[in-house]
Amino acid sequence: MPQSLESPVGQRLKAWHGEDWHTPKGRIIRDVVYAVDTGLVTTVSFIAGISASLVTRERIVLAGLIQITSGALAIFFGAYISTKAQRNFFENQIERERREIEETPQKEIMEVREIFSDMGFSKEEQELAVKRITCDKDRWLKFMVQEEIGIRSELIDNPYEIGFLSSLSFILGALPAVAPFFIIEEVSRSLFFSALFVLFFLFILGVAKSRVTRIHWFLSGIETLAIGALSCAAGFFLGKIAARYFHQI
Repeated sequence: MPQSLESPVGQRLKAWHGEDWHTPKGRIIRDVVYAVDTGLVTTVSFIAGISASLVTRERIVLAGLIQITSGALAIFFGAYISTKAQRNFFENQIERERREIEETPQKEIMEVREIFSDMGFSKEEQELAVKRITCDKDRWLKFMVQEEIGIRSELIDNPYEIGFLSSLSFILGALPAVAPFFIIEEVSRSLFFSALFVLFFLFILGVAKSRVTRIHWFLSGIETLAIGALSCAAGFFLGKIAARYFHQI
């Protein structure tokens, strides 16, 4: 992203509030929470579902690691492709706006004037603002990109960064579900502690999320725990149904 298009919004928010989470980049917590929660829920549901059919701890661990690997890869490529598509769209919009300023400047000047008119500026104030903005093409482009099409530099993420972050978050979320099987021999006890660990981490995830959402930490923890537990239960019963079906074949 060219330096001229960088938005001062993030710097102002950080300066005024003193926390990185207040900046537009703070929205990345959405990707982290989603990936961690997915890792927790899908892994424990998968392990619970296949535990009856695989029986031995070693097979369950192997199947769990395969599931974590495939899930992490799916999360990475899904996040990468979606972020890259969004980035390409934003960059195409910016390049189109750049061409319009070069090829149809009078039309773009009218659009600047209309934007300030909608903001309630008087005729004299509009003309002053238009002259100040349009005398510098970099400033002009930055203004049109932000005010006309609503794009800021903070919204344009790096696909690799988001992909790796999401994938790593998924793995961190999946580890509590499979960890007990490395320590405890008995499958039923491992499964019990796996479910316990996942519920605990779901609550901790909700508490951590409250730092950004500003919801009361306990309510945030309970909400995340309840939704995650419901997802785990659904996955568990679906896994059991599938296991019974295949045993009957």
